[in-house]
Amino acid sequence: MSTDDIYTTTDPITARDLVYQTFSGGGCSVTPTSEYSATIERGSAAMTALFGAFAGKGRQHLKYDVQVFAGPDGTGTVVRIGRANSGAMAGAVGVSRARAAYAQWHEQLVRVLPR
Repeated sequence: MSTDDIYTTTDPITARDLVYQTFSGGGCSVTPTSEYSATIERGSAAMTALFGAFAGKGRQHLKYDVQVFAGPDGTGTVVRIGRANSGAMAGAVGVSRARAAYAQWHEQLVRVLPR
């Protein structure tokens, strides 16, 4: 799966909180896995397994992993977001939707995090 790093000038705690708020505000559940990482999910895995693409855009199960850590130079923060599923449960349409949703989330996080 693909992962991307987003660099921000803010501290790790603020970056983490902004990322979690962005996903929560977009209808995703945020499940912390450590102090600076979480699993983000939207939609229903069961509905996607049963109905595939017919589950609908908003109900297709999408899952992301997010990690937040200090930047390599000691200043700023890195937010690493990765797709934890491909959307293949919903067929070719699901894969396309998953890619588009990932791109939208990435773009939204870039807008929210201070540069």
